[in-house]
Amino acid sequence: LKLSRPSGVTGQRTALAGPGFLARAIEDAMSQMVGSLDTSSLGVIHDVQLDYYAKRAAAASSDGSVRIWDVTDGRQQQIGHLKGHEGPIWKVSWAHPRFGNLLATAGYDMKVIVWKEERGQWVMAYVDSNHGASVNDVEFAPQEHGLRLASASSDGSVAVLTYSADGSWRRSVMQAHPGGAQTLNWAPVSYRDGVPSSPVRLATGGCDHTVKIWRFDNEVWCEENPRFPYAHTDWVRDVAWRPDHSSVLATGSWDQSVVIWTQEMEGQPWRQLCKLPVNGKVECLSWSITGSMLAVSYGDGLSVIFKEAYDGHFEEVGKIEESGYTEVPGKLAPMPGAGADGYGQAAPAAPAANAVNSEMAQQQQAVLE
Repeated sequence: LKLSRPSGVTGQRTALAGPGFLARAIEDAMSQMVGSLDTSSLGVIHDVQLDYYAKRAAAASSDGSVRIWDVTDGRQQQIGHLKGHEGPIWKVSWAHPRFGNLLATAGYDMKVIVWKEERGQWVMAYVDSNHGASVNDVEFAPQEHGLRLASASSDGSVAVLTYSADGSWRRSVMQAHPGGAQTLNWAPVSYRDGVPSSPVRLATGGCDHTVKIWRFDNEVWCEENPRFPYAHTDWVRDVAWRPDHSSVLATGSWDQSVVIWTQEMEGQPWRQLCKLPVNGKVECLSWSITGSMLAVSYGDGLSVIFKEAYDGHFEEVGKIEESGYTEVPGKLAPMPGAGADGYGQAAPAAPAANAVNSEMAQQQQAVLE
């Protein structure tokens, strides 16, 4: 089971990939599946991403190709078959639509490829072959930072490609994780008086069991100080910023744990908010649009959903398997005197499931807007 985040969207629909199928779902407490695609003939699917408007799905396959489907209004029409890698493709990432229809792919062949759709055909716009080992993750930056693309490789480096007005790509490299960089995630953009006010930041995790925060200042990337604390005892497989808060970060590791961190303000030390044990090696993390829920993919095709409790910690509210979603009884009902969001708003008289459905509708509307 693979959970993925579309680039450039703070809230997201979730694509679930399992043996022989893809499923579109809303990432919320009910995890309602709204469609599926038969991929039994495609081999192992390593990653699935929906574009900004959740109208297209791109799937990375072990056969070295990417399939793109039109999933608008329940359709399941394949509209693209991208061949350019010489080995399994691990990750795909959509750019914000302000830059056109762009898709990035990363694979075992040490390549990062940027694809562009022109007149209904997908062509290679740029190929980065400078990594010295498998490229394990790739992600476009928030659109406020311009057209930037980060990649993490088993050669230990993290590279950032920046598109220039003259049509060229400038490459910056950080030697990030000895033994291999596994994952990366751009920090969300904060606004003040309608203007972006947060710096360009990037979180990475690797085979050295560490997490690092990188900051772009004066055209130079450098690791933030104080350094991120140690907490994991095995590979860090995913890092995920809370989409509504640039000072909350989740990290997931093969040590079968997820740690949620918080930073009081920039420049201050990060502190551990809570540590969540799971029954398998963590592979992927995905936040809900409001940041109140965290989905964790682990082991062999399993996922668990945690919800923020009223003390700021997180508790398990459900599990997702290929057969569907199972809720933990009594975990989704709001506390007496508190609203469904836990912040003192008037709680509706409807059952807890109706409150969750309402939240789901709000999330859907936010994505569509």
